[in-house]
Amino acid sequence: MQTLINIIVFILILGIVVLIHEFGHFITAKSFGVYCSEFSIGMGPKLFSKKIGETEYEIRALPIGGFVSMAGEADNEIEEFKDVPFERTINGISCWKKVVVFLAGVFMNFILSIVILIGVYSFIEVQDNTPVIGSVSDNGPAMMAGIEAGDRITKIAYDGEEYIIGSYDDIREVMGKIESDDKTVTVEVELVRDSKTLTKQVNAQYSEESGMFILGVISGTRQLSFFEAVNYAFDQFKTLSLLIFTTLGQLFTDTANTIGQLSGPAGIYSTTAQITATGSISQLLIFLALISTNVGIFNLLPIPGLDGCQVIFALVEKMIGRELPLKLRYALQLAGLALVFALLIYVTINDVSRILG
Repeated sequence: MQTLINIIVFILILGIVVLIHEFGHFITAKSFGVYCSEFSIGMGPKLFSKKIGETEYEIRALPIGGFVSMAGEADNEIEEFKDVPFERTINGISCWKKVVVFLAGVFMNFILSIVILIGVYSFIEVQDNTPVIGSVSDNGPAMMAGIEAGDRITKIAYDGEEYIIGSYDDIREVMGKIESDDKTVTVEVELVRDSKTLTKQVNAQYSEESGMFILGVISGTRQLSFFEAVNYAFDQFKTLSLLIFTTLGQLFTDTANTIGQLSGPAGIYSTTAQITATGSISQLLIFLALISTNVGIFNLLPIPGLDGCQVIFALVEKMIGRELPLKLRYALQLAGLALVFALLIYVTINDVSRILG
């Protein structure tokens, strides 16, 4: 039963991300007068269709995204588009409009991510970055030294050096600086409890998981106001985006190491299953936002067949004053798609190896 739930959630996550991307292309193309013959929710055989105006709206059997058919696309010069006026094709609109259409899918992915993050952080509590202790680990160094929840750490001293603590991040930073061959080191922690200043000797332990010495203290949490949630969501979106951009950039500078860290559908399914098993709706939504951001940024890459390259084609055609030869576009798009599929197969093999290993 759990496996079935995992599969359904996995399909919904990918379906929502792809569908919102295609909807971005569709709504902007329609607004610029481009003839769109189909807008489909899902793939595969049709379950339901209704023609409204010139566009047939469809629901298909496989809930794995969707697609939009626009007149002028290199890969769908079908009979229905033969009588469509040139000015109503994607190639017949101005350069800036083409750029907007091609980037609209990415934009919608980003909007989806931000809206999800704002919604999640409006309802869940987030880590409080103040140096006030939310809780201490059972039988951990801090508990054994007498540190309690609610204590505010103001100073940490080790090996003759004193460090002023103004945030929870400061605690992590100071503990991360400690180097020792021993598995336990003694640090002096100054704290405030009930307006009184106390000093505790803490035998910090080395954690293999975090790769640093730890006190065994956990930050507090707090509920954000709506406006705080908006700011926090944008900060998280920026952090996610920079991380993804950095990783994709390393594909070109450190290909061998970076490509092994990427995940494909198998890796996404594995993570989806792990989160689904916890029953955490908020973590699942945050993961959806991460996938949507990933898809948006990946589509910005200048690889033929992706939106980023379509933008480059539009700009090049504007510069040279004519359309690129159709055969050239076909060849580049096929090469680009072959590259993407090859990468997909490679990372899927890596994902399966990691899961089974």
